[in-house]
Parts: sequence; structure tokens; C-alpha cells
Amino acid sequence: TYKVEGTVDGTNLTASVNVVVKEVAKAESIKPIDDITVDEGTKLEDVKLPEKVTVVYTDKSEKEASVKWDTSKVDTSKPGTYKVEGTVDGTDLKASVNVVVKAVAPKVESVSAVGAKKLEVKFNKSVDDSKAKFEVKKASITANISKVTFADDKKSAILELSTKLTKGEYTVNVTGLADQALSNSVTVDDEHVAKIEILSDTAVVDNNEQPTKATVAYKVENQYGEDITKTTSLQTNDNNKISLANGVATITLGTNAKVGDKVPLTLIDVDTATSASKVLTLSSAATVSDVAISGIYNKDGKTLNEDSDLSKDDFYLLVDVKDQYGNTITDPTKAAEGLIKSQSNPTVVGTAGTGNNVSFTSLKINGETKLGLKLTGPVKAGDNKVTLISTTSGKTATYDISVSETTRTDAVTLSQPSLAVAKEDVLVPVSVFDKQGKAVTDTKILNDSTKGVAISLNGHDLPKPFVTQDNAVYVKIPKDKLETDGIYSLVAQSSTFKVSTLTLNVKKAAVPTVIRGVNSDFSTTLLKTTTKNISVDDLVVEDQYGRVMSADDVKAYLNSNNAKIVVKDTDSTSSSAIEVKNSDITANTSAVINGVNKGNEKLQFVLNDGKNDIPSSTADVTFRVTDGTEYASYTVEDIGTVYHEAGAKAADADAYDKEIKVYGVLPDGSKVQLDPTKDFTVTSSNVDVENDAADGTIDANNTLNLTYAKDANEVVVPVTITINANGQEIKKDVTFSKVAPKVQSVAVVKGNATKSSPVSTVSIDNKKDFSVASLTTGSDSSYNIVVTDQYGVKTLATTTGVVTFPDNTSVGQPNVTIIPVKGTLDITNNGTKTATVKSGSLTSGTEFDVKLTYAGGATTTVHVVVQ
Repeated sequence: TYKVEGTVDGTNLTASVNVVVKEVAKAESIKPIDDITVDEGTKLEDVKLPEKVTVVYTDKSEKEASVKWDTSKVDTSKPGTYKVEGTVDGTDLKASVNVVVKAVAPKVESVSAVGAKKLEVKFNKSVDDSKAKFEVKKASITANISKVTFADDKKSAILELSTKLTKGEYTVNVTGLADQALSNSVTVDDEHVAKIEILSDTAVVDNNEQPTKATVAYKVENQYGEDITKTTSLQTNDNNKISLANGVATITLGTNAKVGDKVPLTLIDVDTATSASKVLTLSSAATVSDVAISGIYNKDGKTLNEDSDLSKDDFYLLVDVKDQYGNTITDPTKAAEGLIKSQSNPTVVGTAGTGNNVSFTSLKINGETKLGLKLTGPVKAGDNKVTLISTTSGKTATYDISVSETTRTDAVTLSQPSLAVAKEDVLVPVSVFDKQGKAVTDTKILNDSTKGVAISLNGHDLPKPFVTQDNAVYVKIPKDKLETDGIYSLVAQSSTFKVSTLTLNVKKAAVPTVIRGVNSDFSTTLLKTTTKNISVDDLVVEDQYGRVMSADDVKAYLNSNNAKIVVKDTDSTSSSAIEVKNSDITANTSAVINGVNKGNEKLQFVLNDGKNDIPSSTADVTFRVTDGTEYASYTVEDIGTVYHEAGAKAADADAYDKEIKVYGVLPDGSKVQLDPTKDFTVTSSNVDVENDAADGTIDANNTLNLTYAKDANEVVVPVTITINANGQEIKKDVTFSKVAPKVQSVAVVKGNATKSSPVSTVSIDNKKDFSVASLTTGSDSSYNIVVTDQYGVKTLATTTGVVTFPDNTSVGQPNVTIIPVKGTLDITNNGTKTATVKSGSLTSGTEFDVKLTYAGGATTTVHVVVQ
């Protein structure tokens, strides 16, 4: 409040007045709005949001203002509470209201017939189509549903039945959406003619000069608007002169008929009294007038490129042809007779028809008949402009067929391998890129004679040298190309003629150079007075490059060079722990040592080149001899299940003998296998079992009599192992089985021994068909199948895949299932014993999985890569 004073004219008086400055009220808040509740499935535009809100001002006054709501975050198809905000006119405030979408139980709102075989089911809300199960019943009969198609919003579904609807009431039951089935019904009529239409005002004559017949198309629809022309019989105004077939009315004309004459046509459906009539004008014979090419069609949606194989994949130009009356011509012969073609470059890709002639194929695409001009090979990258010309109207249609170029190699770089050794395959690292700078790793492309990389070694081409290993790409130089050490020149040339060279320094062939010791699973502890054999298989031997050599490679060297490994006794006194009885290890013989006194002794293993020892190769290995007084404990391995060949009426086989392995355990944890003839005794309540196991091995031969319970295939017999030194008894159960061997597990191995290591990936060439024989070669340098039976005995399959177990029990060939992974395969008899991949489809880089399944279900899968 402000006091204002003033002087009054003509007086000495002072006038005053109080001026009160009142604050202008400001918009302070929006008065709360009650929640708005709607049912789930309500259309967003039907959600009634207030058009105005109440604004509260700082002076506590209130005023209504218009509001504009943002409903973009409201989803009425999903129950929940959605906060909706809006801008209020004349203020900076935001109004808000909660829209509560209340869940509603699903229900079938309606069922209606929408086709002769179709029912439409509408729901009151979107439903989970993965849970909905439909049943259609007429009285007590359940109709078969061949197809269910849901609308995008999941609020309706079309049920297509196997047979047409017939007059009566149909009930649709839907389960899976609620606790109770949802149901609704519809009453339908039998399918009937609802409309007949004569499709032209003209009838086309067969001959312009002396016409004898004229044709016009017609169409018949049922009450659902579906075309039933071909299945409907109609009557005409003259059944003697007018015939109907497949939507064409053929009128036989009088002798003096000519183009321009008028003829009447009436089509009648007697059952419904539906009819159509027209007076038709006879017009000239139909010829090709208009032509259009809509594009390239392949039933699998593939793209045409230079790799397309037109002998396996069909590609067509889709052609639309019409006569002078605008009628579509779908007859391949009639359409072809009225067209000729020209091509700019048929060497890229051709089209069906010799010379300028056209040859069409009738195609069914989405239920419609289309004309296809088939493309013919061979195919190469480029363009071919095809023009179709009407021979009567001269109208044309042109289409550029573009055969795209697939990946081609451009830049290539060879890198030095970590080591290249004579008489060994060498993998040379390589990087290859296409024109776009993308890495090319597909060996099918790399080995392609046109698009790939050409590799030569010392001027000689290496055929299809690219391989993959551990997800990397290499150039593989076969060992037969590297017979000697020396300098080799490797040259790579890409499809764009870019070159990379590599000078390869090939080292001398590997030879045994250093003995590192014995294998980790070889025990260096032995019992006093017992012997131990030591062979090449028990040793770790490295070549001159520090690589551990395989036992087979070491044996090959020893054999070809008359070389050996010598075991030397470093303490030959009478008190030494070890006596070396046979010191030489050759490709075929073992060294023999004897434990003579309790204690430790170091033995030396030295390579001998056939004439002299090689001191630098020496390894020292300490052996321990125990007399049994040091054992901290004793243990017996579980014996497991023993095959009773006599019970199975099969031949006795040593492979199924079970050794009872008893060990003395030393304080350091090392174990020494005990001698059954003096260290332990096996007893049993079954005398035959006791006699059988007396030598420490159970062979279950014909002398073993066992009693099996009725219908039982197994019997359990307890045995007791008594340690002679201290009388400790260890009890074990022996399970005897008379079940013949069967395949328990399967493995593909590299080599022809049952102990060969399993492989998961197999490399093959493309020179012959692939079959089970490709995995059962019998060769020690190639692939074979090893099966293990339920008794743990491994058996090598024959070259046909048949397995003959040691007791002469046989199992037939496995079923072979080929599963393509990369590339197109020509497979015959897939899933059978004779499944085969034809060599013609085994191009370099092709990959597939092979599943082998023996009788009984034992299976394995290997990955096959074609080199």
C-alpha cells in the first residue's frame, strides 16, 4: 500500500490517498483429475480424456483451461496404469491423469462364415496365438481344421476347414486362453451361386473370314465372393449350340455368321435361379496385342548371379500377355505364337526358345496362372536385354536381365609359416580380400578356377590348395611336394591378376633328436622280482625342432635307419635296484628291466644311430623298486561287468577277460600293481568263480557255471581279495552278463587301430562319391570307425561299416544321415545304410555333417569338409 499526497489549488490543504498495488495472480497448479478406467482392448480414440482442466492460481482463484494430451505411451491392449501428460493453454504447467486399463477376460465375440471352407473368429481383445487351440463342431461331428491364420492384431483368426461348410450350425470352441473354453456359433447355408457375370460385350470368333465358333469368358461367384466357375454347372439359352467349360462359353455359329453380328447369351443356375444375359457382338479372332515383363521369378526367392546353376534352380521372366480386347492370355502356346524376341547378349544368360522364337512355361504362383519365360545357362556375370515383340500390334516389352558378379578375389598376401619341414604337409597362412576390401575365407571361392586364387610351387600348379583349420585359412602344400629340404618359391595370383610371392625355406625332415623322458601314464615304480617292459610308446621323444614326435614316426625312423634307443644302467653293482635285462628299444622290440633290490635307481635312455650313441639325446629317468613292506594301503579297482560268453552261447574271446587289478599304495601316493601268484588271493562262495579268478583274471569261459534267475540276463557274485602280507580283505562284486555285445558308443578315428584318436572333422577330396565307405577305409593313414560295446571292448568296423565283435557277434551297417551345412549336395538314400553324396556336388569348400546310427541307437556325428 502506498500513500500519495498532493496540494489543493487555492488552499493550504494537503490531500492524500492510499494506492494499493495488488499482486497479479499466477497459475500455480492443476487441480487433480480422477483416474480414467477403460477395459482392455478399448480403442485409444474411445478413451475419454477431459478437454479442459481446472487451473489453480496463486490467489487461490480457479479457472478452466484447454489441455492437449500426449497419449503416445498408452497401450490399451495391455492392462496397467498409464500416466498421461498434457500441455495446458496459457500456462507452463503440465496436467496429468492416470489411465487405468483394466484386464478383461477373453471371449469369442462372433463367428462368421467368410468362405466356402472358412470361418472367421473374432475376439474381444488381442489374444496369445501360440496358446489358442481351436475346435469346430457341427452337432457331434468335429470338423478338420487344415489351417489357422491370425490377423496382425491377434483379435481375429481365419479357420480354413478341410471340407466345405454345409447347411446348419457350427460351433467354435477355443481353449488355452482361459480356464474354460470360449465358444460361439454361426448358422450357414450350403454353398450356392450368388452371381454370374459375362465378362465381355464381344464374342471372339475363331476365323475372321469364315467364323464357325465364338468364345466369351464368364465368371461365377458364391455367396462369399469366391470364384466357383470351374466347379459350377450352368444352363444356357441354347444348350445345343452353346457349351461351357472352365469359364469359357463357346457358341457354334450359323453358316452365314460374320464379324459384327449379334448373338444372345444367357447363363442360368437352376438351383438358385441366378442368371446373366448379354447380346454379344462377334469380333475378330484374339491375337497378342499387349505384352509386359514384370520381373524375374524363382520359387525359392533366390537371386540370379554367376554362381546360379540353372540345371538345378529354375529362373523365369514373368510375362503378362493380353489380346486386343484386354483379355489375359495364359495359354503358353497361344501366347508364344504371337511373340518374337531379341536379346542383346544371350551368352550371359539365355531364354527358352530357339532363335527369335519364344517358349513359355505355365506357372502357378499364389494360386494364379502365370506365363514364365525360362532362363537358360550357362551363366556368367553381365547383362542381357530381352525384348518381346507382338507380331500383330508391334508393341514391345523390354527387361534387362542382370547377372550379378559374386565374390571374387582381388588382393592376396602369403605369410611365412612358423616352420616348414620336408616330408610334412605345410600350412602357409594367407589373407585374401575382395574388391570391396572384405576378407574372403570361403575355400569354395578361393579354390575356384575363375574367382579364386591360383597357387604354384616352383612353377607347378597346386590344385585346390586352400583349406581351413581352427577358423583360419591356409594354403596347404602336400608333403609329397616337399620331398627334400631347400628353398621353394610359392606364388599366388588372384582373379584380378594381383600377385603375392613367398620364399619358403624348407627344413630337413624331422628325426628323433632328444628323449625327454617317459609318458605321464607310465609308472616308474615296480615290485621287487618283477619285470617291466619299456617300448617306444612309453617314451616322449622330440625332433630337432623341439616337437614331440608320434610313436609311429619314431618307430618309422628307427626301422628305416637300423637305429635304436638304448637303456643304460647307471649302477651295475650287485646292490643296485634295477637290472637291465634287455637294453635295446627298437621299432618292434621293448627294453626289459627287473626289480632286484628295494630302492631307487636312475636309468639313462640314449638314441643310437645304428653305430654310435648320441649323448645329447640322453634322458635320465629314476625308477623305484619296492618289496611291499612300504605300502601304506591297498586298493582294488572295480571289476565291473564281465561278459559270460558261455551263457550267451558265443565263442570264448580273450578280449572280454577281466583282470583283477590290486595295488599297493606307497606313502607318496604312487601305486604298484601286485602279483596274483604271490601277493593276493581271490576267493568266492561260487567255487567256479574262485577257480576262474585264481590267476587274477576272470575269463568266464565254458568251465564257468552260473545260475541266472528266470528271465534274468545278469547275476552278481561277490569275491574277496585277501592281501597275503597282512590278511586285509577287500570285497568286490562281479556282475556276469550273458547279453551279447552291442554298440554302446561310436567314434570316427584317424588310423586303423582301436586306440587311434577320435576326430570331429573329416577332410575328403571330391574325386569320388561320399558314403560310409569313406569313413571305413581300413587304411592306417585315413579314417575308420571304432565302436565300443557295453563291456568296454573296442572293435574296428569293417570297410562296409559292419561290426564283428571278438565273440563273432555281428552288427549291421549303420544308417547314414547327411545334413548339408555349406553348399548344395546331391544326396541319394539319405538316412539309410546306402546314403551317398554324389561326387559331382562335392565342390571344394562344401561342408556337411554325417550322423552314423547303429542298431540300438548308438550314434556319432562328424563334420565333413571337402578340400
